[in-house]
Amino acid sequence: MDLRQIRYFLTVAEELNITRAAERLHLSQPPLSRALMELEEELGCTLIIRGKRHITLTPEGLALKRRGEQILALADITKTEIADV
Repeated sequence: MDLRQIRYFLTVAEELNITRAAERLHLSQPPLSRALMELEEELGCTLIIRGKRHITLTPEGLALKRRGEQILALADITKTEIADV
């Protein structure tokens, strides 16, 4: 799991729509869907339930959303601290 995958997942979790998330990330939909499937495969669980018009986060997806937000915030703080040194 890398920061890019976490950013992609969090964008999908915010939009609750893969097409809108792809637009926001300036990607086409297939690479975003592939990245999500790879993340699910790596974690060994389903993170989202894909519906016709929107997605739903599974309990595992909700957990990753909470922790992913913390991870990205910590990464941003670390970049700022390193730049200030």
